[in-house]
Amino acid sequence: MIKLKLNYNDEQISSFTVEGHANAGKFGEDIVCSAVTAVTVGTVNAIERLAKLHPIETYVEYNQNGGYLKFEAPTNVDEETHKIIQTLLQGMVVSLETIELDNKKYMKINHHK
Repeated sequence: MIKLKLNYNDEQISSFTVEGHANAGKFGEDIVCSAVTAVTVGTVNAIERLAKLHPIETYVEYNQNGGYLKFEAPTNVDEETHKIIQTLLQGMVVSLETIELDNKKYMKINHHK
C-alpha cells in the first residue's frame, strides 16, 4: 500500500512523504504507483520550475519494494513564491485524493494538521 502523509502548519502544507508500493499490478506495470509517482514528482518539478527554486531539497528512492519521496516546503521565500508553492501542493492533494477514491485498497492519504 502507498502511504501519503501530509503535514500542515497553520493550514498550509509544510511537507509530505510518500512511501510504499500499491501492489495493484506487476512491478513496472502498476498504474496506481505510476499515477502517484507522476503527480508527486511532477508537483516537485513544477515547484522548482514555476517558483524558480533550484534545487529543492528532496529525498527519492525507488526499488521493487516500493518508493519513498520526502518533500519539505521552503520557508524562507517571499509571499508570491509561497502562494505558488501552496497552490501547486493543494493541486497535488486534489489529484491524489481523486486517485485514492477508486483505489482505497492500494493507497491511503493521512492529513496531519
